Amino acid sequence: MTATSAGNVPVLNIIGGGKVGKTLGYLWRAAGVFRLGGVLNRSQASSAEAVAFLQGGQAVANMAELPPADVFLLGCADNHLADCCAELAANGVLRAGNSVFHCSGALSSDLLEPASEVGAHTASAHPVKSFADPLRAVQDFAGTFCGMEGDDAALAVLQPAFAAIGARCFALDAGHKTLYHTASVIACNYLVALQEISLQTFGQAGVERELAMRILEPIVLGTVGNIFRLGTAQALTGPIARGDHTVVARQVEALAAWRGDYADLYRLLGQAAVELSQQQGHAPAADLHTIEQLLGLHRLAKQQH
Repeated sequence: MTATSAGNVPVLNIIGGGKVGKTLGYLWRAAGVFRLGGVLNRSQASSAEAVAFLQGGQAVANMAELPPADVFLLGCADNHLADCCAELAANGVLRAGNSVFHCSGALSSDLLEPASEVGAHTASAHPVKSFADPLRAVQDFAGTFCGMEGDDAALAVLQPAFAAIGARCFALDAGHKTLYHTASVIACNYLVALQEISLQTFGQAGVERELAMRILEPIVLGTVGNIFRLGTAQALTGPIARGDHTVVARQVEALAAWRGDYADLYRLLGQAAVELSQQQGHAPAADLHTIEQLLGLHRLAKQQH
């Protein structure tokens, strides 16, 4: 790559300087990997705020104001990526040999075809991390796994750039990006959703939310620790791990009387828990078979109605 900036430090333009873009841009600037060029968000105020966080770059109002760069990060939302790339390719600032990448875990680099058509190299680089708080993400980014796929030329630029800020890069199959991202959503986003359902269930039982949060914190943190220390099968505890079909039946009944959709979720996750309990090998097979029938019969009865 031919650097466009003084000192042979390549220039990075950020289009969509949200939480991910700000985190990566800040780290790359601080590490001297890239010099920040233009930062373009949906509003001038948002662009200026991003530049203040990044401590570098210049806020621009539209793509026509973007300066020449070596690398373009498209950090906009997934449903805007295709249009954003097409606009960038048609604008004239993008040149052959530049690298263009996005950070979506759900979409492949194939989406960036308009950039490829003008001679740019394209890739996708997905950091497997929660970026809810960019300031915190900057502090603890090192060690983050980052899934990558795309053109060899683009990856030759991005892999060392990510490695320089502590990322652990691994190769992705572009054809399986949807399932890859779904795995992360289930593990991370749906863990949050499960805690919300648990809190609501505590509330239905008369336990105030603040107290319920304090109750959940140690057992959730302990369970997560056990998963990665012992594996999922050995981390499983509770009535299904014991084969206690009486408790399971009462819990399904209580949930169904209150929230049928939560009862459905309990049954669905219960099926996975039965498989883990079978791997443990502690609960009597007959009891687990009873639980399987209980969970399955409830679903069948609902479908018949």
